[in-house]
Amino acid sequence: MAQHLGILKLSTALLAILAAPAAMAQVSAAPAEGPGAAQPDSGDGSDIVVTATRTNRTGYTAPTPTTVLSLEQMNLAAPANLADFVNQLPALSGSVNPRNNNGTTNGGTAGANLLNLRNLGVNRTLALLDGRRVVASTLTGAVDVNLLPTALVQRVDVVTGGASAAWGSDAVAGVVNFVLDDRYRGLKGKIVRGTTQEGDGDTFQAELSGGVAFAGGRGHIVVSGQYSDSGRTRAQQRNWYDGSKLILNPDYTAANGAPQYIVAKHVGLASATDNGLITAGPLRGTQFGANGLALPTPFNFGYVAGLQSLGGAAEDQGGRIEVSIPTKNYSLFGRISYDLADALQLFAEAGYGRSQADYLSVSYNRFGNLVLSAENAYLDPSVRSALNAAGETSFRYGTSNIKFGQLAARNIREMQRYLAGLKGDIGGWTLNAYYQHGVSRIVSEVGNNPVAARYEKAANATKLVDGTIVCSVNADADPANDDAACSPLNPFGAVPASDQARAYVFGTARQVIDIKQDVVAATIAGEPGSTWAGPISFVAGAEYRRETFKAVADAVSLTNGFFTGNFKPSAGSISVKEAFGEIVVPLLNDAPFAKDVSFNGALRYTDYSMSGSVTTWKAGLTWEASHEWRLRGVRSRDIRAPNLNDLYQGGQAFPLAVADPVTNSSYTTFVTVVGNRALRPERADTLSVGIGYRPDWLPGLALSVDYYDIKIKQAIVSLPAQNLIDGCNGASPGLCQYITRSPTTNLITEVLTPGINFSRERATGIDVEANYRTRVGAGTLDLSALANHVRRRTVDTGFRVYEYAGTMSENTAVPKWRGVVNLSYRQGGTTLNLRERFISAGKYTKEVTVKDNHVKAAYYTDLTLTQDFHDFTGKPSLFFAVDNLFNQAPRVSPLILGPVHINVGTNGSLYDVLGRTFRVGLRFNL
Repeated sequence: MAQHLGILKLSTALLAILAAPAAMAQVSAAPAEGPGAAQPDSGDGSDIVVTATRTNRTGYTAPTPTTVLSLEQMNLAAPANLADFVNQLPALSGSVNPRNNNGTTNGGTAGANLLNLRNLGVNRTLALLDGRRVVASTLTGAVDVNLLPTALVQRVDVVTGGASAAWGSDAVAGVVNFVLDDRYRGLKGKIVRGTTQEGDGDTFQAELSGGVAFAGGRGHIVVSGQYSDSGRTRAQQRNWYDGSKLILNPDYTAANGAPQYIVAKHVGLASATDNGLITAGPLRGTQFGANGLALPTPFNFGYVAGLQSLGGAAEDQGGRIEVSIPTKNYSLFGRISYDLADALQLFAEAGYGRSQADYLSVSYNRFGNLVLSAENAYLDPSVRSALNAAGETSFRYGTSNIKFGQLAARNIREMQRYLAGLKGDIGGWTLNAYYQHGVSRIVSEVGNNPVAARYEKAANATKLVDGTIVCSVNADADPANDDAACSPLNPFGAVPASDQARAYVFGTARQVIDIKQDVVAATIAGEPGSTWAGPISFVAGAEYRRETFKAVADAVSLTNGFFTGNFKPSAGSISVKEAFGEIVVPLLNDAPFAKDVSFNGALRYTDYSMSGSVTTWKAGLTWEASHEWRLRGVRSRDIRAPNLNDLYQGGQAFPLAVADPVTNSSYTTFVTVVGNRALRPERADTLSVGIGYRPDWLPGLALSVDYYDIKIKQAIVSLPAQNLIDGCNGASPGLCQYITRSPTTNLITEVLTPGINFSRERATGIDVEANYRTRVGAGTLDLSALANHVRRRTVDTGFRVYEYAGTMSENTAVPKWRGVVNLSYRQGGTTLNLRERFISAGKYTKEVTVKDNHVKAAYYTDLTLTQDFHDFTGKPSLFFAVDNLFNQAPRVSPLILGPVHINVGTNGSLYDVLGRTFRVGLRFNL
């Protein structure tokens, strides 16, 4: 433990050093460079042109903050996958990954890795492959990193600032560009096996890439393939799992000032048990055993709050949820290029990726809303007698139906990508043009999924005179009610259903979405002239993009017949025409207090077929006061246009528990997600200013600090159903148009949740970065640190302002501080790499008052040991990695919204839910 505390002290000291330059200059600023920017050499004598600008400038001289992750850094950390490594950057928060599963079956993103900068949403982070758009893996436009040819990635550029003028829509939060080594020669590969300390969640990864020249070096071919597989892990298999959930405070009243909620352990279901429970009437509390007979002891409800119960005999279902979704990923990639002349090259690429996630969700819960007859054929006779004596002909019943198993969800994402292009030099100008065709198929299935109406028919069974048990609908006098296919099942206890009953009741909800993307783009870059301070860099380009999709669904889903899933068909298209220009103009060179001053500006005009035209721009300035000090700032106007999902989603219906202020009751209703073709583009104003320092007194050290402020207007938001209900009955009566009530009961029968240009959002904060390399003894010491401090992360919906900075219990959670410190020492062929990850303390939520509203800080230590054998053929490297070395448990941070009864009690987007994990692997390069 002393070793662990020593690392923490080092982290704290380093952050204190980092803060000093900003204090002296009284500037909150942006990273002047990323880890890779301190080494601008690509290895072939040419500069690395990073994604911060499309002109020929390196990351250090670009005005927009950029972090560069090199292949060397990736190999040192030996991550389980590339997306995990990128997501450890403090600037990324709230990304979708296989470990933030909340048990739901909606969305089609299970198992995906979708990046999220600044927690502004995956749809506001633009993912690129070699500077080009990739066909989306979801209708929201996000790209699943699992589908990219990551075995060939030589670096990752992360631009943490508005970049719409340079790269187009969706770059409000920034850009993550995966740069491939498309000139690789040789044969390289990797094989990795891993497991957790609990012996579950086994992982396997294999990669193989090769490249060869032909035609006397004029041509080049590179091919790459990879496969990965991650195993199943459940919450109840982790020592930290204790059923913690957020529940209404039993001591709260509107007048006593007590907090509204508490976080408690061992919270369970109040209105259902695994074997069944009578939830209302004179026999309320009668519970059934596994054999279907009534137990002699009544159920202890404890303290009941909505669906939840505390302090009684209630059963918890959260432990059944998988905290890491089992996922298999495949990808293949090939590229061929040929030099027609010394300055003209033709090239073509083809890629295929497939990701399949199979996981278990909830069981078919009936929260006390199943009405059964007192004459039910399977009912314990003693209970029937008691009901008859009380004059009751029916009763309300609750069961988890776990005996039928959990919902079996499957998400499959496939991507095909084909590209042909040319690049060359024409009179000192560089031309790059290409055509790209991409196809994505997303298959979402929810198996073992009951059809509610059929279940109710099968559960209401009657015994005929001859002793035969049949569905009641087939025994009444009205033949119009008959259902010849109905086969009865026993709803009580753990008694299994017959094969005929299972076939009648259960089915599979299925949706298939096909997305197509066609892109034609060309850019030309050069130096049209010079100022007194140096050459002007200029780039201009045009792009045409068309995206279409079609979604089909099964027949039962069309009628909302399933318990969940209930997908809907839809179709639509978007076409985009764009033209842009970017320029870098040197203003001063080798002047007093100005070794270099340059202006960077960009302008883009975009015409969207559905949402009109828009102009984006940026203007930035870099000032290198000396070879030690560099300042820079940029102001930009950025946009996110409505995507296919925003505009055309046909709808997906799912049950959700809501609190109704009109009837003052809680119950389950249907929520349907739909598109809105009247949406307009979001507009964002972004400001970032920064300072970088490379001191002469300590060669090898680079420090930087960054301040950013992103303001989004007309933000497209799909308000949660509960917010729509509250707003309708509060300050925003216009939201009532999305709510349907029964004319007889006045209960809500459906809530529509379309996207609306309704919100204002803001994100402000500070980024800190440091890199240091020096010789220590016979080896080399490398130290790097990244930290992010969030000052504000607000969402103003028009009727309420939400502040998420410092909250830890929502998918929108944003810690005040996140940091990563990486320390590596290399001597000869041996490298030891130590990585410390830090997440600051915070609150569960700021939306409601919570007793002891505090979440402790979290620290995770990762260790990697690598041994290189460069004297052997293939230069093999063996590595051994341990993540979460000290087996730190995730902090208690239960979700507030969504299906709270299956909450695992922590936020998998922030915290390590697997515990200590081990990996061993081999790399080679022939």
